[in-house]
Amino acid sequence: MGEADRPGAGQGLWQLSLAQFRHAVAERALPGCGAVTAVSADLAVALIVKALRVSAAQGDASCEALLAEARSLLGRPGAFADDDVAVFFEYLHGNEGETPALSRQACAVPLATAHACVEALGIAERALPMVEPSLRCDVEAAVLLLSACVDAVLLNVEADMGELDAQARADAQFACERLRQQSTQLRDRLSAR
Repeated sequence: MGEADRPGAGQGLWQLSLAQFRHAVAERALPGCGAVTAVSADLAVALIVKALRVSAAQGDASCEALLAEARSLLGRPGAFADDDVAVFFEYLHGNEGETPALSRQACAVPLATAHACVEALGIAERALPMVEPSLRCDVEAAVLLLSACVDAVLLNVEADMGELDAQARADAQFACERLRQQSTQLRDRLSAR
């Protein structure tokens, strides 16, 4: 696969239509699960922003403040989609001497995606009681998506840990366990409401 064959070459994945993105996922080597998860996570954040934006129109200052926080997160998980494609393109086409550095990066990008998802889950937890009742389903759907995104993207990390040295592998495993635990705790608290 050459540079021109990479989906989004010369443009970010977010410049593709949904149909083009779906086609690239189904028919090309890249994007893969990391990019798909990052896009899904960003769409989940958009659901939270929507619920807060509509609810904030009622003039609630605390809702406005949380909306600003959610908007600042919007786009961050999605940016990791392009990073994921770039890292794996380099990994597939790099030389053997670059493998350790590329493996670290291949784990760092999905870990950053999972961290952004956990941050969004925290925003969702605070948003749920302040959004309009008719919009709670958007926040609840975002919680389910974000929790699934954490699980999915951490599979990506675990698949790529094999090339890491022992310390880096232990660090990545610890980070996976911490992020998975945070996600599960947030999801469980929100499910109990």
